[in-house]
Amino acid sequence: MITVLSPRIHNLGDFSHCLPTLSGFVKKYGKVSFGICPRLKRFKGIEDMLMYQGLFTDVWFYGDKDFSLPYMAIDDSGSDEGNTGESLVSRRFYNFTKSHYGVDFEFDPDFTLQVPNIITCSDTAHVVGDRWSPSDAPDVDDRRKSNLIKASGVIDNLDTYYLDYADGLVYNLSIIKQNPNPFITTFTGIGILADLMKKETYVLWDEDMRFWNGGTVEDDYRLHYWTNRNSKLMYIRDFKV
Repeated sequence: MITVLSPRIHNLGDFSHCLPTLSGFVKKYGKVSFGICPRLKRFKGIEDMLMYQGLFTDVWFYGDKDFSLPYMAIDDSGSDEGNTGESLVSRRFYNFTKSHYGVDFEFDPDFTLQVPNIITCSDTAHVVGDRWSPSDAPDVDDRRKSNLIKASGVIDNLDTYYLDYADGLVYNLSIIKQNPNPFITTFTGIGILADLMKKETYVLWDEDMRFWNGGTVEDDYRLHYWTNRNSKLMYIRDFKV
């Protein structure tokens, strides 16, 4: 059995881009044991979410157990070459793995994040995944606004259900999946997971994201979202359901 390690990447959205690559790898070589960054522990239920994908024999946090050869470390520092519409970061995981290890397998463009149907909310409510605050997670990047959507007031006239991240990923993703309305979110990890589920999603942005890390908001959106799925980038002041 092969062990795959992702010891460095600790943001939920950045990390989740590895899954289409791992899906393609597992289709060729079989399930793997997966060690992930211990800082991902702050995302309640991440092990359960990953195990539900059917890709892993087990999921554990790097440093919590010993592992033996053979192992493969994955990273998002590959090139964008060969992109066919997937998020650029997803392609970078694949190209890193191919170039660094020389293994023969295909990227899985059809990968869809799987979650169980365990919970629903009102069919009239619009599910909202806002960006959590430093009080929710002390290491949140405070260069970007927290609770952006709620503070903006742009959806105060809607029947809404704001996700509580303390409820855990599988619970919240089940709500997103089963609700018939488009999911409303911003630049935060839960939106990238919704995109991987092929859920219709609005990704709202405000002035804190107009220029980010040397690029435009459109550049950042292209890094993290697929062009051939169901998400849409929208300036928050222009948003209407």
